[in-house]
Amino acid sequence: MNSNRPITTIQVMAVIISTIIGIGILSIPRYMAEAGDSGAPLVTASGVPVAFLGCWFTAVVCRKFPNETLFVFSRRLLGTWLADIFSMLITLFFAFSAGITMRQFGEVCVAVVFKKTPIEAVILLMLLLVALSIRRNIVKFTYVHVFYLPFILLSVIAIILVAMRNVDVLNLLPLTGNYTTFSSFSKGTITSAGLYQGTFVIILLVPLMKKPQQILKAGTIALGIIGFIYVMIVWVTLGMFGAQETKLLSYPTLEAARSISIGAGLLERFDALFIIIWVISIFTTIFTNYYLAAYSLQQVLRHKDHRLISSFLLPLIFTFSLLPRNIFQVYTFASITAIIGLIFLTFYPLLLWLVSLIRNKGAISHE
Repeated sequence: MNSNRPITTIQVMAVIISTIIGIGILSIPRYMAEAGDSGAPLVTASGVPVAFLGCWFTAVVCRKFPNETLFVFSRRLLGTWLADIFSMLITLFFAFSAGITMRQFGEVCVAVVFKKTPIEAVILLMLLLVALSIRRNIVKFTYVHVFYLPFILLSVIAIILVAMRNVDVLNLLPLTGNYTTFSSFSKGTITSAGLYQGTFVIILLVPLMKKPQQILKAGTIALGIIGFIYVMIVWVTLGMFGAQETKLLSYPTLEAARSISIGAGLLERFDALFIIIWVISIFTTIFTNYYLAAYSLQQVLRHKDHRLISSFLLPLIFTFSLLPRNIFQVYTFASITAIIGLIFLTFYPLLLWLVSLIRNKGAISHE
């Protein structure tokens, strides 16, 4: 066992899952219902194969260079200047994504929990917590995700299982939706696929994996688990409220949690449990986005440590979080960011993979 490669395949899966399960969990039933009506679970599932393309290209190109991060080997493939431009784009994308996710977190907290607290204070508090947390190396970054994942998964699964008792199967028929068109279905597929861009985090983990040749396996299983959870969340929510009512709810998953209980008053506040777990899942999502932004900028600047870089990025991310003027612009920005991320994080690894094949660079690891 190589002590210089302390990260296992299961830990990589944990990082991917805890990164992706985040802000989208609250609103995904509404987005999918708008796209597919009663066929929302099918629309949700259709996004997984699309998201898998980006994961596959990222995994196979990183597997060809198992001892280096993407930021390093991209310089040999594309040249220093072009690779640094792409790395800078990665920094800006994940910094902006962290900012918009932070703003969505603030909007939910102000609307549901801290109704008299300024949204800037909520955002700044979470941002400071994340900024302090990312001042660690990649191994400790992995351990943070591994620690929180059981709390997230077990709680979400428990809520789904309890909510299944309240599902009316008629609300889920027909399975393909009443008013679904190809255009709306395709839009829903892209929206669903945009939720899985967190798989890009594997670029940090491959050089430290015990078995880097298993990175594609880790990504595939993680996507399958997350896809199943999202489909079940949409299925349960639609089964409880129906497609038309789900479209009217701002946070349908939270409403579903409020509507369930166990026993005769034994446990009635599932929404309180859900909010706690949701805050943890938001933290891990922003944690990864912030870390990727800081690490990529460190690579561009050739700095020895990302801790100083993370401090430099804090005001930038805070500024990004305040750019939308209202809640409608927040979701517009979030949708556009997800689409840009889906395209960019699919085609950039594809470009690197094609160049590596043409130039015959890299070698599959068999460690």
